[in-house]
Amino acid sequence: MRIRPFEYYAAEDLKDALEKLEEYGLQAKALAGGTDLVLAMKKKKILPGRIISLHKLKELEYVRESGPEVRIGALMKHADLAANPILQSRFPILCDAVALIGSWQIRNIATIGGNLCTASPAADSAGPLLALDARVVIAGAGKERELPLASFFKGPGETVLKPHELLKEIVLGIPGARSEGCYLKLMRKRAVDLSLTGVAFYAEMDREGKRLARATIGLGGVAPTPIRAVEAEALLNGLSRSEAVEAIPEVAKRAVAAARPISDVRASAEYRRTIVEAFVRRAGEKIVARLFDEGKGHR
Repeated sequence: MRIRPFEYYAAEDLKDALEKLEEYGLQAKALAGGTDLVLAMKKKKILPGRIISLHKLKELEYVRESGPEVRIGALMKHADLAANPILQSRFPILCDAVALIGSWQIRNIATIGGNLCTASPAADSAGPLLALDARVVIAGAGKERELPLASFFKGPGETVLKPHELLKEIVLGIPGARSEGCYLKLMRKRAVDLSLTGVAFYAEMDREGKRLARATIGLGGVAPTPIRAVEAEALLNGLSRSEAVEAIPEVAKRAVAAARPISDVRASAEYRRTIVEAFVRRAGEKIVARLFDEGKGHR
């Protein structure tokens, strides 16, 4: 499959990239890792007249702990995120998820910003980031805006990004007490496969270490966009260990109610619902057990 000819420009820095995007408008597409864009161009699904490469923008390759937050540059590659010591210490659920994306060759070139901007309903990074209450910083020429990741997705392949904007960074708040997370992914093969269904389950203890302060559940592959199972999460807030264990089956059922999967050649909607219920129960039981075992949770 041949790609239609286009004009190529390698931006020198973020300011340069944003200026070119504003100048070229709808004719241009930004290229990060290119694992999705290049394939779409080969299949003639996207036919940009100009490509603005971001490979020189080392300023967007970072993981920084800043006060009560961790900030992740949008051009961080999945392989580097999976091995990052800050994330492994603070948010291992994200490391586990990005380590399941594609093959090792893809993880060495694909970026977290690209994974989010592709806006696949089954994006592996989206579920854990939603469960972690991530925020995103969007840069435009001369200004920036910040919004919850939950407001970033509009539909399959659609985000709130305007043609002249780029995703700059992802912001995560550091929990003040013990926390644990678990990401479960169903795929047809052991590697190099899109998620049929993904469940991210995350919870934090209260400061006394006796009850759940909060729990969050991110779902992928079961709706037009990655989603949070908000009503299911609310059932766990403030519960003791025994209360949480008792509540988990109902939490799983509420998570299924939040899902709106479709049937396709990869799996039926009913099968996806079954997996959501099973994964939420499995992850919930695992996280509750870990959190209430003294010293097992992450800080």
